[in-house]
Amino acid sequence: MKRHMHISQLTTTSSYMKMDLRKRTMLSKLRRFFRRLLRILGMVPVHPKINGLFTAYETLSPFYFSVEPWYLDYILKNPQTHDCIVDDVGLYKEKSGVKHEFLRFEISSPDKCHTCILIAERNGAGGNVHRDPCDSTRATDTNDSTDTVSSSVAPVCATGDSTTKQKPRLSSSLSSTSRWGADDLISCATLGSTAGDRLEEKCKRATRICALTFSEKARPSANELGTLLYLTSKLEPTYTVTSTQCYWYAKTVFTALETLFEDAKPNVAKHPGGTCYGVSVPTKESVSKVCGKYREARDENRRGRERELAEERRRDHEQAQAAEGRVQAAEQRERERIQAAEARAQAAEEERQKERERRLAAEERARAAEEENARLRKFNETVWRAMPSTQQL
Repeated sequence: MKRHMHISQLTTTSSYMKMDLRKRTMLSKLRRFFRRLLRILGMVPVHPKINGLFTAYETLSPFYFSVEPWYLDYILKNPQTHDCIVDDVGLYKEKSGVKHEFLRFEISSPDKCHTCILIAERNGAGGNVHRDPCDSTRATDTNDSTDTVSSSVAPVCATGDSTTKQKPRLSSSLSSTSRWGADDLISCATLGSTAGDRLEEKCKRATRICALTFSEKARPSANELGTLLYLTSKLEPTYTVTSTQCYWYAKTVFTALETLFEDAKPNVAKHPGGTCYGVSVPTKESVSKVCGKYREARDENRRGRERELAEERRRDHEQAQAAEGRVQAAEQRERERIQAAEARAQAAEEERQKERERRLAAEERARAAEEENARLRKFNETVWRAMPSTQQL
């Protein structure tokens, strides 16, 4: 009878889960439809062209990267990431299985009109970076090795007719050979996009066990966050079942953010983050090392930016001097052109003056000749008039 009741309950639960899945699928399709309609009507702004953070609203799948190429190729080389600010940090723990832990960040665009969802996590599968971390069917954080941790951390002991669990402790029976290359993964998409909905589904399947808030004056940028994630991955690039696994990675980054940024406060004083089956994973030393390396990198980046600014100022000064030289040369050429034009105008005026003088002289000579001709005509007329009277005599 109990068995039949148990089967009935399982069937009912399965039916509810299928109904919830259908509802979620329908809601997701409706959201995509309305987003597409708004885009057609021109009511949705274009997403920021910042690769490695923001996706187009119609993109179906988030961006998946390993931390190192993501940071070196997309974040470090893009100056816009200095203006993308981290608004929210959440530490998540999955509800079942090995209770995988990951970090969720919300990062605003430079114009504050868009938000990026970014998930950072460590996996031990090593290999295929392009698998979908949003897939709830995948075995997270292990190649069946966490089952070993489960059996060794919480062994069951027989005590008479009852069975009790011992206090959880990490077993020393796991040798240091239980390690392999860590697969530190970044998943990101624009909040409100189809791809962003997939990341939100991943977060809904987990529990947000702690959040970190920052003051307005001391919030990390996407560039600073990328630096911290990269340095944490480089600090311990090897996945170790008992120490440097997903719990260590998430807790180290979360605590380092709390340490490095002024007035950063978690909303929960004590939380189960950074614990493997109830056992706290040591992170004090790694947080100290990461913070030290981050400060060194920050100082080096600051010096690098100062050098770049100095070099930019030098180039600007040289360009300004060259431009000023070109302007002065152009002004000198213009002055010389004006002076040459004035000289040509003056020479032409002098030539015209000489021409006027020559013309006046010619006119004067012509007038004198005319007067001379007039006198001669008058003289001739006088002579002719006098000739008859002379002949009569």
